[in-house]
Amino acid sequence: MRCGRSLRIVTDHDALRDQLASYAESKLDGFVEIDALAPLQGGASRELWAFDAVLANGRLPLVLRRDPPGSDDPAGREREYQVLRAAHRAGVAVAEPFWFALLGGAAGIVMRRLEGEAIARRILRDERYEGARTRLVEQVARAAATTHAISLDELELFEQPSGPPAEAAIGQLEGELDRIGEPHPALELGLRWLRRNLPQPRPQKLVHGDLRLGNLLVDEAGLVGVLDWELAHAGDPVEDLGWLCIRSWRFGADALPAAGCGTRDELLAAYAAASGTEVSRDELRFWEVLGNARWGVICMAQADIHLSGSRRSLEHAAIGRRTCEPEWDLLAMIADPVGA
Repeated sequence: MRCGRSLRIVTDHDALRDQLASYAESKLDGFVEIDALAPLQGGASRELWAFDAVLANGRLPLVLRRDPPGSDDPAGREREYQVLRAAHRAGVAVAEPFWFALLGGAAGIVMRRLEGEAIARRILRDERYEGARTRLVEQVARAAATTHAISLDELELFEQPSGPPAEAAIGQLEGELDRIGEPHPALELGLRWLRRNLPQPRPQKLVHGDLRLGNLLVDEAGLVGVLDWELAHAGDPVEDLGWLCIRSWRFGADALPAAGCGTRDELLAAYAAASGTEVSRDELRFWEVLGNARWGVICMAQADIHLSGSRRSLEHAAIGRRTCEPEWDLLAMIADPVGA
């Protein structure tokens, strides 16, 4: 017990520090002091907290990634923790996961803190990352190939689609469009095009689900870690490559579709070298079109969270205004796949 703790006015920050200390002590079997606890910038869906666990033999730099109030998903966080462990064992560049934890009723993952830059515009523009940009496509392709090689048998919490992953993905988007109930002819046209241009099914693999700039931690040498595995699932591995290429994730570097750092052909060549699997440009095109349809539906769903009143959020409302961007890109790819 730490003396005097019950006599203070406890803020949310203080409560989280106490919860982390108690949890770490239960795992490390000894006194742990939590120092330098501070929120980090993150996405719209999860809270991020940086802190140091001060042990008898030194400091352990850590990050807590947890569900925000009102959006608790223990099963989802446990599934994400399971994937992180498998990816770390396989040698994917990820933060080492330490614990799955329930803190103050919210599910979270405690992992080693990595140092690097995740803000895409800095990665693509700052001089200090010039060398990293020349390596990033090859490094991300290798990380994707290593992820796709992880056996789904290691992941007990995963369900595999009963049919071809492409058809399942289209069906999910159609269902979400119907649920929201807004007319979006461009997305409807894109989904019909996808139905008519289904690729040959590939064996299902572990797919990251959100592999893109913004979820890549980078330093001067290149890729430090792949972040945010909450959307990982069993599916077609080319899904990750198509998602990486959609224009929304190039952040202005439109001439270089692969993460704003390379061409599609460079990405496919690097993936083939790392995985031994050849992917055609037509396959990549299909999944890039599907990625734009998916991002458009996600933007609508984010806005719906705000508009429905389930969680008022300016960030969610602003994301909803971006629906037109992937709609435009989807139509451009269908009309002129070479120039998209």
